[in-house]
Amino acid sequence: MKSLTIKKLYKLHSWVGIITGILLFIIAFTGAVAVFAKPELTVWANNAIRGPIESTSAQLAEKVHQHAAEVGPEYLEEVHIQLPDAKNSATVRLIYEGHFIDENGKEEHKGVVYELDPNTLKITNKTDMESFFSHIKLNMATFIAHFHADLHLGRPIGLILTGLLGLTLMVSIATGIVIHRKILAQLFTFRLSKSFSLALNDGHKVMSVWAVLFHSMIAFTGAFLGLATVILVPAAAYVSFNGDQEKLIETFTAIKPPIMAEVAATTKLATILQASEQQRPDLTFNRVAIMGYGDKNALVYLFGTGGEQLGGETLIYQGSNAEYINTQANFGRLEGITGKILDAMFPLHFGNFGGVFIKAIWAILGLSTALIPISGIMLWIERGMNAKHPAHSRETYIRFNKLLIGSCAGLVLATVVLFPTQLIVNKWYLGIDATSLLFFVFFITWFLACCMPFVMSAKKAMQCLTLSTSWLMILIMPMDAILTNSHLLNVFVTGHYVSVGVDLVLCIMGIALLLMYQKLNSTLSLNETYQTSTLQLKEGI
Repeated sequence: MKSLTIKKLYKLHSWVGIITGILLFIIAFTGAVAVFAKPELTVWANNAIRGPIESTSAQLAEKVHQHAAEVGPEYLEEVHIQLPDAKNSATVRLIYEGHFIDENGKEEHKGVVYELDPNTLKITNKTDMESFFSHIKLNMATFIAHFHADLHLGRPIGLILTGLLGLTLMVSIATGIVIHRKILAQLFTFRLSKSFSLALNDGHKVMSVWAVLFHSMIAFTGAFLGLATVILVPAAAYVSFNGDQEKLIETFTAIKPPIMAEVAATTKLATILQASEQQRPDLTFNRVAIMGYGDKNALVYLFGTGGEQLGGETLIYQGSNAEYINTQANFGRLEGITGKILDAMFPLHFGNFGGVFIKAIWAILGLSTALIPISGIMLWIERGMNAKHPAHSRETYIRFNKLLIGSCAGLVLATVVLFPTQLIVNKWYLGIDATSLLFFVFFITWFLACCMPFVMSAKKAMQCLTLSTSWLMILIMPMDAILTNSHLLNVFVTGHYVSVGVDLVLCIMGIALLLMYQKLNSTLSLNETYQTSTLQLKEGI
């Protein structure tokens, strides 16, 4: 390839990284944390689901029947149930939906939402569907997951932005492979003891090459998930379904619209739940959809994960007699490989298809994805500061370095601060909507961290942010033990294995971060001393 083309690609690679690098770090880092949002961090953030769930499927089915009688037959076209055993939310959610014709002759979708305590199945909240989904209550786990998905900018802006960032990551990967043609020869080169610049350069290349398939997969699936619901689905609906997005979704997903027989028949939900648990112990069922509850033609769909299907499986039963019909994937109605590809998108992006071990691998690789654009920007700053004829002023590189430290190290600190904030909310403000408080704590911490490098030296700010993050991670475990009485010494009594495991991992990561910082700090100090001594010798000569 011509050297002129290589230079153009190098400039494209550099400027894409400089412009989008910090945003890519934000998306990738929060994505590495969001891998554990459901159920691990959700369990940690909610005391009610830390231990074994006490309610049974028979009790839940009885509650569904009881509340169905309360809402009336017009709201029984669709019934959606968030099952407690999956521990994907703090409450059991029952949604009763119906289609109505308004005064203008247009069809509108209405529903009633019940939130139940997962152990006692008592009502904790009741509202209409529009109010419920217009203001979703967040805990620290869902806060991080939503921030990763759309930066809390909402639809469509947030999803379009994260989707476009996925595309820019794909551009960076493609141009990086082309311009670093000899990168395979340096696959095992990592000169940590030589100098900070060489270590940074080697680290950037090693992280890029060793996980290039993962980075590419994350970029593609992230771009698809970000752009699909706001651009691809409306476009497909416009072309093939006259703009009817609901019709498109009904056509391609596992759930069929209800065909009511108008003949009353008890939906045997308890029997279906018990049968599915016995027949498919390999699956963890997280939700149920009942189309035509209380009707002879009612169909019951149970959605489960953990089986052979990457995207999960849907078990379908006849509601009136609990007869098993078949099992299919979420996009099982699509023929050929298309359905399998669509089913794989979400689990491949979040790594939620093989247990905690796969999630841990995804998180580690996700952190490497986050560090690649940052190490690239640091290389750009390092080379610009040391160049004889830099493209920009020295002050520009210094300011960019300060912005990099404040925004990236500050994001990590702001994320960690959410953990003690959640513990405080659970202890003294249990039952209130803590969404606004989480927003305030997260963004004020991040803002103050961004300001720190501009009011003190960059080195001092980095030291302060790193030490604050590491010590806070270490202190979460004793703080949790004091406020919730949940700790290693009584874990076999309480059954809080997941939450105690989260505490332990945070503590280990905090200690590791502290040791890494001390090691890096001593290495940099030695390099600075060596460079100063060499300069003094040259001046003496």
